Amino acid sequence: MKYRTVIFISLFFSFYSFAYWEWTPKTGRWINPKYAVKDTPKEQFEWAEQLRKEGNTEGAILEHEKLLKHYSNSEYAASSCFILGEMYQSKGDNKKAFDYYQKIVDKYPSSPLLTKSIERQAKIAEKEIKKGSGWLFFKERKEERGEMLATVIENHPYAEDSAKRAIELGKFYLETKQYKKAKDVFSDITMKYTSPSILEEAHFYLIKTEFLSVPEVSTDIKQYAGVKKRIETFLALYKDSIHIDEVIKIKNKIMDNEAKKYFDIASFYEKSGKSDSARYYYKILAENYPETSYGKDASKKLRSNN
Repeated sequence: MKYRTVIFISLFFSFYSFAYWEWTPKTGRWINPKYAVKDTPKEQFEWAEQLRKEGNTEGAILEHEKLLKHYSNSEYAASSCFILGEMYQSKGDNKKAFDYYQKIVDKYPSSPLLTKSIERQAKIAEKEIKKGSGWLFFKERKEERGEMLATVIENHPYAEDSAKRAIELGKFYLETKQYKKAKDVFSDITMKYTSPSILEEAHFYLIKTEFLSVPEVSTDIKQYAGVKKRIETFLALYKDSIHIDEVIKIKNKIMDNEAKKYFDIASFYEKSGKSDSARYYYKILAENYPETSYGKDASKKLRSNN
């Protein structure tokens, strides 16, 4: 009985599976229509397009993908890539759409569809990067959004809007606290582009990035040295910048942070009874940070101990 059951199940599934296969005299074998491909790339492309015109999007996607698999070097391959990008974009799958447009950049750079593909990528990337950062904004998705715009810039670095896109990419990395990537982008802008307004933006955001990248709890005062140099250069070069007030706020915040660290050291020595060491650090505060509240307190302490 056990063996009869096994045989019955085997025959059942064998019969069931044959429902998906067709015998073709031309090839002399069974072929599953789902995976069959037309004899020429032209026929395959026209068949895929016929399905698309009939509103059979899923069927059209399948047939265009088959063209890319079996006729990847044909004159129709780039067009299939572009059409797949369009169809996935209309379905709301921006990632797949973006990747199909990228295939044209990577595999068919001589195609007349190249420029249009990059333009489509740019629209997708700009749309993605403007999306919110709520609780669904996972780390992987966040990085993917940035990579899309980075790819667009890399594909056409000297396009008319590339500099502005690079600024937006850097700001995106800054807002999502990817400080190293933000710094790399803004630094690259200062070396690659010549527009005065773009350079001003890049230098400002470099200051902001470097400042925010220093942890609040850090005790290493030297980490602010590079930021302070950038600030002095910015204030000298861009006196009329719309960012002047914010740069000065950052400068004051740095001074305040540095002063606090010195004040904490001085207070520690004072409480430990090491008055000479405490006085040394209070003197640094009074001389180098006189406008901060810590510098003013240090000056009072020095006067009271005289």
